Amino acid sequence: MERVSTVTGSGPVYIDDADAGHCAFEINVYRDGAGTITGRGHVMGDSLVLGRMARGQRIEVASAASGHRFRLTPGSWNPGDRRMDVETGPDIVH
Repeated sequence: MERVSTVTGSGPVYIDDADAGHCAFEINVYRDGAGTITGRGHVMGDSLVLGRMARGQRIEVASAASGHRFRLTPGSWNPGDRRMDVETGPDIVH
């Protein structure tokens, strides 16, 4: 896999289309030999927001600058943590 960019920023978090708070994110974007785009990185924020993200069904983060939303799949999270690993698909690139 080849890293093609890094997407960073902060913005609102949406869980099942409802505003759930705010977080910062840093996600490395990769492209494999077949052209498939994936992203791996982390989000940082208040532990209450991250806890809601860990339990949510459809999680999206929006870049405050562009308003572009992209879906996230949360990794494991422990109560009190202010950072969570995440993965995303091709919708991170716009």
